[in-house]
Amino acid sequence: MNKTILLFLIILIVNKSFSQVKKWTLEECVNYAIKNNISIKNTELDARTANVEKSVAIGNFLPTINANGTHSWNIGLNQNVTTGILENQTQQNTSLGLNSGITLYNGLQNLNRFRRANLSIVASQYQISKMKDDVSLNVANAFLQILFNKENLKVQNEQLTNNQKQLVRSTALVDAGSIPRGDLLDIKATIASNNQNVVLAENALFISKLSLAQLLQLQDFQIFDVDETPSIENKDSGIM
Repeated sequence: MNKTILLFLIILIVNKSFSQVKKWTLEECVNYAIKNNISIKNTELDARTANVEKSVAIGNFLPTINANGTHSWNIGLNQNVTTGILENQTQQNTSLGLNSGITLYNGLQNLNRFRRANLSIVASQYQISKMKDDVSLNVANAFLQILFNKENLKVQNEQLTNNQKQLVRSTALVDAGSIPRGDLLDIKATIASNNQNVVLAENALFISKLSLAQLLQLQDFQIFDVDETPSIENKDSGIM
């Protein structure tokens, strides 16, 4: 019996740990989005390519140096240049070569290529900075939308609860003959409207969570949620 209870508690704890929803702070969302955004990654690759092109452009200003060498063996009958007699001889021939060149003028192609590479680097840096700002702004807006929808859902649930309590009180008053039974119809209609508002608020909250999860490019968005408690750093920065 004790083993069965212990096993049940272990399973309950394990399931609870796996079902816990990670709550993301605004800072975590922004940092994750910037780090994993595909467009930003592609632009960073373009910046690296521009740096490589700049290195190639610098190399075009440098002189070219080419070195070559050959070595050959000749074994067999050869005429002795001194005696004129054919003899078995082994001859070795070695030749070395070195040449260098530099482009003095090619229609400013090298200079234009260097300038173009520099401009590409600067443009990529500005583009990366702008994309990070845009991603941060979009994530912040989506994060705040979730907070707004959460608060709206709380308000709708509170209104529903209050009207349900009012229905209980009014029913008691109707039974006591203090108020007409027709008053209950208005309260029930209000409760029906409250129920509809709660459903709409729940859907809006789900859609806002889904939108932020898509911005972060998360796969398991069903257990995604945000932290409603501001961090100490955010509080301090707000005071400053």
